[in-house]
Amino acid sequence: MSSSGGRAFDWNIFRRLYGQSKPYKRSFTITAILVLVIALISPVRPEQMREIIDVQVPAKNYSGVLLYALWFIAFIILEAILQYYQALLANTVAQSITLDLRSQLYRHILKFKLAYYDRTPVGQFVTRLISDIDGIAEVFSVGLLDIGRDILKLTVIIGFMLWLDWKMALIVMLPIPLLLYATRIFQQAVKKSFNDVRNEVSRINVFIQEHVTGMNIVQIFNREKKEKEKFVQINKEHRNAHIRGIWAYSVFFPVVELLSAMSISLMIWWGLHDVMSSSITPGLLLEFSTFVTMMYRPIRQMADNFNVLQMGVVNAERVFKVFDTDEKVIEAGVVDQQIYGHIEFKKVWFAYKEEQWVLRDIDLEIPQGKMTAVVGATGAGKSSLAGLINRFYEVNAGEILIDGVVHTHFSLDALRRAISLVLQDVYLFNDSIFNNIRLYNKAISDDEIILASKEIGTHEFIMQLPGNYSFKVGERGALLSVGQRQLISFVRAYVHKPSVLILDEATSSVDAASELLIQKATEKITSGRTSLVIAHRLSTIRAAHQIVVMEEGRIIEKGNHKELMQKNGHYKKLFDLQFSDLSILE
Repeated sequence: MSSSGGRAFDWNIFRRLYGQSKPYKRSFTITAILVLVIALISPVRPEQMREIIDVQVPAKNYSGVLLYALWFIAFIILEAILQYYQALLANTVAQSITLDLRSQLYRHILKFKLAYYDRTPVGQFVTRLISDIDGIAEVFSVGLLDIGRDILKLTVIIGFMLWLDWKMALIVMLPIPLLLYATRIFQQAVKKSFNDVRNEVSRINVFIQEHVTGMNIVQIFNREKKEKEKFVQINKEHRNAHIRGIWAYSVFFPVVELLSAMSISLMIWWGLHDVMSSSITPGLLLEFSTFVTMMYRPIRQMADNFNVLQMGVVNAERVFKVFDTDEKVIEAGVVDQQIYGHIEFKKVWFAYKEEQWVLRDIDLEIPQGKMTAVVGATGAGKSSLAGLINRFYEVNAGEILIDGVVHTHFSLDALRRAISLVLQDVYLFNDSIFNNIRLYNKAISDDEIILASKEIGTHEFIMQLPGNYSFKVGERGALLSVGQRQLISFVRAYVHKPSVLILDEATSSVDAASELLIQKATEKITSGRTSLVIAHRLSTIRAAHQIVVMEEGRIIEKGNHKELMQKNGHYKKLFDLQFSDLSILE
């Protein structure tokens, strides 16, 4: 249901939506003028018919009949041309507004905190950005202007009928109160079915996105049959919501035709008596019958178009709800100095959910130009350190300093430009290796990428791929091995020349051969820059300047490899669990 409190139409949302057309005011105004002209000339053709039957035919003026027939055809052509340009302009405005809204919404959600994405299904974003905004386009291409056209046309037709013969006009309009009542019921039924359809579309998008992305899990655990049954049920509910809307249409339109037939019957009953008594002419009776048909068509279309308008407002409400979501990272950045990479955590507390502490009272200094490694069991809070440095999440208490400045004082652009992050789960786009490395940064040349790849050790395997650096890696890099994806992420971090490098479990899921390459790449990429390496495999971090051991969100040990081994504490226990023959490594 719409959040507008059950109101039939939310004027506040409509006004806000209408404001999106301001950049296209000129085109919108021209379209409105065309709508007005189309409505004003609508009575011309019936009037021409009456002139032919009542004047030209009785006078046997064949040239007059031909002239009026040509005028009749000319007005048909004129209306067609006007309707063509009106539809073209209206759809151009609608698609331009759609382009603006979609771009604005995408820019808006790019600035959301990662915590928002953690709790919001991706499929819901897809629905907002595609289906809901497409629905908004119909407000401007069909709903708003067509309603205006239909109201104007109806006003002109009724006014013309009252001017011609007010008694017959009133007789003809007797069924209209019934039609208005039927229209109201129809609007309510369609609005409810539309809300149901939009909710089911969102559910389908969420389901498909999750299950296509997680298809390996579905197949590994033999869940195909169960997941198919769940999808069939969701799909049925989507179909049933559509059917409820179709049912409303299938009842409403026959009712309109029935009431139209009643109007014509009343007109014939009343009009034939007047024709026989010579109170009115046969041409006037024919003109009225044409007007009745013309009157009911806009009434029927108006009901349909009002639903389009109403549905568009509901779509807009859902889109504006995302716009109104206050989940942006607050940028109070005033410092524009170069970041060198001396990082300090001072009494930092952090929780993803209130009071469920992931980090507790963290005091940590990460020296500039040195490697600091963090180890500990899963859930100890290691990756949370990286997320806080990048401001993917905000600390609950304490502060983080970079080069002596509270890191929230740097702009996000400056902060993230200075930090490169290599994750365990590398995300590659369905694009070339060149573009996945440079991330569309035109300042990074092809030659720089090739040179960096040679230094990191990825050039050889890339040159063996079809098209080498132009090879498209598939969605999420599916056409590459885990180790190859990881190596490309190292090159990506390297060419962006960060002051601070964070490696988060970068070798935990690769084979031994890839690990050896990645270890060499790690040595190259961390040399001379501030590095925070989060690792399960202790062999990769023995040369670190300092090693930090974490447990349940706290730092329990600090020192280099040799110092921690001599302490015979938690680090040594972790090391002994991974390596049985210490003499090989020491």
